Amino acid sequence: MRILCVSDVVEKFFFESQEADKINPDILVSCGDLPLDYLEFLVTKYNVPLLYVHGNHDLYGRGVTGDFDGIPFLNQLSKSKFDFGYQFDYRGSFGGVNVDCKILNVKGINFVGFDGSYKYNNGPHQFTEEEMRRKVRSVDFRLTLRKLLFGKSVDVVITHAPPFGIHDGKDLPHRGFKVFLDFMKKYKPKYLLHGHVHIYDKRESRITIYEGVKVVNCYGHYVIDL
Repeated sequence: MRILCVSDVVEKFFFESQEADKINPDILVSCGDLPLDYLEFLVTKYNVPLLYVHGNHDLYGRGVTGDFDGIPFLNQLSKSKFDFGYQFDYRGSFGGVNVDCKILNVKGINFVGFDGSYKYNNGPHQFTEEEMRRKVRSVDFRLTLRKLLFGKSVDVVITHAPPFGIHDGKDLPHRGFKVFLDFMKKYKPKYLLHGHVHIYDKRESRITIYEGVKVVNCYGHYVIDL
């Protein structure tokens, strides 16, 4: 299976390069913080399923509520006619499946996903360590049962935030989750795919091996042959 992973930034590459036409993925994975029209374009371009998680800046599929930490611009945006996520619910229209706290089998490959980033200003899709731990526990029984019945539980984990200490930042908004480390130790997936942390230097490492799991920063795009 060839997986095209995208996250965090709209790339002209997919609109302008003939090399993009040669990728021929079997499935698209979005690790978050991407506009809906971009994801819809990719689904249309490649005509394959899309699995996604929400990033901390994704507002589609729900109304925008609450106080954005006293930031006037964001509070105004939440009521603006330009915020399409506020006016419309696109969940059923753009061809994607949100895998947050879900286990999906696609062509024999098991996927599970977890939305969001570390909580830093009470915005949407932000969680404390304990809140994320509860999300992970919500799939624990089903994954354990799958492992007992079929010998494996999950092949690919899709997250927005990275694991703690792997590709994450020292600031609170970009802190990784410790529970993802525990998850990888317990279930041994082949990959954990994340976004959230931008890569500005091509010399930065995209892939780190942890407990035999390939942790991949999918900022921009990355292709995996599984």
